[in-house]
Amino acid sequence: MTAFKMTIKLVSPTSEFYLSVPETDSVAALKTAVRRTWGSEYFTLHHNSVKMRSDKLLSAYGVRDGSIIKVAYFAEFP
Repeated sequence: MTAFKMTIKLVSPTSEFYLSVPETDSVAALKTAVRRTWGSEYFTLHHNSVKMRSDKLLSAYGVRDGSIIKVAYFAEFP
């Protein structure tokens, strides 16, 4: 059985994109997709002003279809 896919919007100060992910995905899996898309290793993800930890599921932060995730980039490792 395949998990339901949800579409989330990722925004940074300079760009934005939409990504379709399984609702059961982890934050770590989302970070991997962001790295592939934007090519940066140095960033954090935030949902509703809460920094998202890699060891949690997206659902732990209330992420659902249509959610907006903010991407904060750093010039080097924070």
